[in-house]
This record gives sequence, C-alpha cells and structure tokens, in this order.
Amino acid sequence: MIMKIIGSIVVCASSSLIGFYFANADGFRINELNEWKRALLILRSEIAFTRSPLAEAAETISTRVGKPVNAIFKELASSLSQRAGNDTFEIWESTISVKHKSSYLCREDWQCLKDFGKTLGNLDKSMQLSAIDQTISYIDLKTITVRVSDEKNKKLYGSLGILGGLLIVVILL
Repeated sequence: MIMKIIGSIVVCASSSLIGFYFANADGFRINELNEWKRALLILRSEIAFTRSPLAEAAETISTRVGKPVNAIFKELASSLSQRAGNDTFEIWESTISVKHKSSYLCREDWQCLKDFGKTLGNLDKSMQLSAIDQTISYIDLKTITVRVSDEKNKKLYGSLGILGGLLIVVILL
C-alpha cells in the first residue's frame, strides 16, 4: 500500500514538473529572443560607430551576451578568423545549423536569422544597418506575440500537467 502511495506521488510530481516545464518554454524563448536582440544591437553599434571587422565584432558580442547566443557568436568569430575561402553566409549558416539544437527558438525564428546572415559582409554599411533593424523589428514582434501566448498557455500547461498526473494515478489504481 505504501508503495502505491509513493508511486502515485512520484507520478503526480513528475507530470506536474513536465507541465510546468512546458509552461515555461515560451519564457525561455522570450529570453533567448531578447539575447538575440541585444546581440544585434551590439553588432549594429559595432558596424555604425567602431567599424570593426565582422570577426572582431562577433568576438565582442560573444563576451557581452548570454547563452546560447554567445556560443554562436564565439564560433562565428573563430570561423571567420580561420576563413578558408568560404563565403560569410556559408560560415553563418553552418554556425547557426550546428548551434540551433540547444535553443528554444522555433524554425521561423531560425529562418529569419539565416536570412539575416545573407546580408553579412555583402552589403554596404547603411544596408547592413537596415537589415539589422529589420531583424530587430521581427524579434520585437515575435517577443510580443510569444508573450501573449505565454500568458494564455502558462496556466493551461501547468493545469494539464497536474491533471494528467492525477489521471494516470487513477487509471493505475
């Protein structure tokens, strides 16, 4: 009897934790989008004011933003420094494709960042700044959209986790 009670508590607790994890997933995505925005704002200032080469700018960004964005820019800086005739977009795309697995961003977000990479090193200063502004606008819009859905879904996922655990316990007993 005690084993059934302990098992029931473990099942309820684990399903509740899973529900709360999914409830907070949008919050993790919002935080990551904000880190990308910070990184792009730093890149914008590096291009506009200091006119640093892209490898140096990426290194600067990697030290000033949080995970996992800093790892992407650190890898980008390393790849650009060791460039072996590759196009800047190819380096950006390979860096993004390797690092996106440890992220909370969705496919649409990664596609926007990949499209942004097409402008790196290929356009003049004003057009690069315009591309950065456009990507920042996308991030702002997505942040607002995700925040609205997060408020709506947070209670839903938390409740589903708890109720799902209780349902499993009732079925198993």
